Amino acid sequence: MLLPLALMGCQTHLAPTYYSSEYRADGLPTQCQQPPATDTIGLGEDFKPTLALGCANNLNLMQMVERKQDLTQGRPTGPVMAAPVGRAAQVYIEGFDREQLQRRKDQQEAKAGAAGGQQ
Repeated sequence: MLLPLALMGCQTHLAPTYYSSEYRADGLPTQCQQPPATDTIGLGEDFKPTLALGCANNLNLMQMVERKQDLTQGRPTGPVMAAPVGRAAQVYIEGFDREQLQRRKDQQEAKAGAAGGQQ
């Protein structure tokens, strides 16, 4: 009986935290509909009720949204800008030095300038 209790004390992973991305029609997060915290440890008059768990976080995130309608219906994402990541990986794998990188950059800029002038 002692072995299962000892093994439970060695738990290395925490349970995932609850996060709901649901908002009401008026834009208020659903966590804010929960009742505030109650005095469970007997603080008496020193106790100050707080917002329900997740409410303050979701309210702050809600203020950072560019468009309020994104809270209820998201927008499609655009194309991924993978070229800088690909170049960085290539430099890391092939081990280019700075001089080679500068020459390559100058060549690419020259090609881009020539192609832009032909249009």
